[in-house]
Amino acid sequence: MCAVEKPLLSATVADTTLVLATPPFTGKGPCLKRRYQEGLFKRENDHYYSFFRRDAEMPDGSIRSKLTRIKIGKVSAMSELADRREHGRLREQINRERGSVPPAPKGESFRDIAELYMTNVAPHLSISTVRQRKSHLNAHLLPRFGNEALMSLNVKTLQMFATDMLATNADKGIVNVLGTLFRVLDYAKRTGIRVPDTKMKDLTLRSNRDTKEVAYFKPADAQRIIAAAKEPYRTIFILAWGSGLRAGELLGLTVNDIDFERKLILPRRQADDRTRQLRELKTKKSQSPVAMTPTVEAALRHHMTCLQPNPLGLLFPSRTGKPRKRGYVIKFGLAPVLKKLGLPRAGLHAFRHGLGTALANSKVSPKLVQSILRHADLQTTFRYYVHADADAQREALQSLQSNTALQ
Repeated sequence: MCAVEKPLLSATVADTTLVLATPPFTGKGPCLKRRYQEGLFKRENDHYYSFFRRDAEMPDGSIRSKLTRIKIGKVSAMSELADRREHGRLREQINRERGSVPPAPKGESFRDIAELYMTNVAPHLSISTVRQRKSHLNAHLLPRFGNEALMSLNVKTLQMFATDMLATNADKGIVNVLGTLFRVLDYAKRTGIRVPDTKMKDLTLRSNRDTKEVAYFKPADAQRIIAAAKEPYRTIFILAWGSGLRAGELLGLTVNDIDFERKLILPRRQADDRTRQLRELKTKKSQSPVAMTPTVEAALRHHMTCLQPNPLGLLFPSRTGKPRKRGYVIKFGLAPVLKKLGLPRAGLHAFRHGLGTALANSKVSPKLVQSILRHADLQTTFRYYVHADADAQREALQSLQSNTALQ
């Protein structure tokens, strides 16, 4: 029977108990994890040979590990350095066949590097980003790869991991977890630790296919929603459509963030749904000033004449003076209006998606759409926030056909 390391049943990282990723070996069937072989490189009878243990099927159907000699080449035909390189290639191939991975050098397991990442990099990230990555590590990555060497995280291993996650996770969730893993690997590489040359594009993911269209409001629908809404939801919806602010940014606005003199909205903080407190914005680009249109200005001026003082100076405080919860704004403000108008259910982000689509359909330059939505990357704007509007497509086709002489 092959040697098997005793599995780690549980461990605690960041006050979260980790679940056993790989079940213990029961003694039946092939081993789940085989000891990594360095192999033996030897010169015999003017030839170079490699010696490794390889799995072989016995007559009774069982699997046994047998010592195998592999001839590399003649001494006169190849240099010793070239033969040793071939021995190294065979070592990697045979260990992959057996499911073996090189032992992690001290301080260089995935768990070690993940802890360094959370200690040295996480303090520079937003609270929501840290929370998400800590969740990914504790729930998925550390249980699966915590004690593994970084070099074991090759394409085959990560593809299997992504496939296993399909059973219980959404496509976007799988991509997000892998994104955290690759950020840890990138940090390891930047600190001089050897990592596999594996990238997200090397994996086949179901999320790369066409997915369900994200909900967004068309201009006419947005106007109907605003007209039917009651205060303060009406003003919130006017801001959402007229500025493109994210839901957390909207609900985190304070009186001091409104500059009527320069006609600018200056988002500085955003509301945290979990803690009901204000925290830093999502990205540095999110701090960019937002132009205030006359419609938005009029709505804000009217709203502020009725605003009661509150400790944080919030524009849209709850009854307790804390930031409003996004779910409550949707439940009590948006959902009843959508039901009344016969529109599909959607969240506050549908205003932002609709604004991006409407701007693109109005032939606003891509860079200006990116600037209005305050995205750091233009690809994000047009991949996720500009949708294929059927009305715009129909209008474009009709315009083309009316200007084309059909024979």
